Amino acid sequence: MSTTKIEPPTDLREFAELVQVAHIYDWIVFTSPNGVDAFFEIFYKLYDDAREIGGAKIAAIGPATAQRVRDYHLHVDLQPEEFVAEAVVRHFQKLGGIENLRILLARAEKARDVLPRELSKLGAIVDEAFAYRTVPETRDLTGARERLLEEGADLITFTSSSTVENFLGLGLPWPKGMRVASIGPITSKTATDHGLKIDIQARRHDIEGLVEAIRKFFVTEKMQ
Repeated sequence: MSTTKIEPPTDLREFAELVQVAHIYDWIVFTSPNGVDAFFEIFYKLYDDAREIGGAKIAAIGPATAQRVRDYHLHVDLQPEEFVAEAVVRHFQKLGGIENLRILLARAEKARDVLPRELSKLGAIVDEAFAYRTVPETRDLTGARERLLEEGADLITFTSSSTVENFLGLGLPWPKGMRVASIGPITSKTATDHGLKIDIQARRHDIEGLVEAIRKFFVTEKMQ
């Protein structure tokens, strides 16, 4: 059941203008595969050569984001082991002085402000390029909500804070005994802030890590 959908940013022209001058930045930071796709969809409408990105280095949060960058035949210079914004900040701190470096953040609208706030504190000149926005999915395209109402569920998975908020915003009854699996600590905090109990949290904060955590949980439960 999808509770969110991806739409273009509120100001697509502003995003395109930042993509057009990407070559002036020292670093471009991508926080999701969606941001990578949105960036290069515009980039290759403007340019026909990847070298037009200039000397900008690239940072990516998470292996899926990094792989999407590589799919566009570009090298990822910084990929933290933890798939959260705070890990990117720590890596930049280890690089030494980033004072006056120009950093472009290609990210979703209304994302957490950790990256722009903390990188600015370190002296970087940070511009936010809002590549897309996530909005609630109001349609039941697959019939999953109807099945949830009729049959219940053993487990619900949340892959971002917005999926938590959008699901709860639907006002659906909570099936008895339904467990909660979360992709990582930020999503878990949003869920607990809304009164939910987290039964499973992925150690590796991506879809593969979430699937593995769920598998281990139920294997362990069966053995008890």
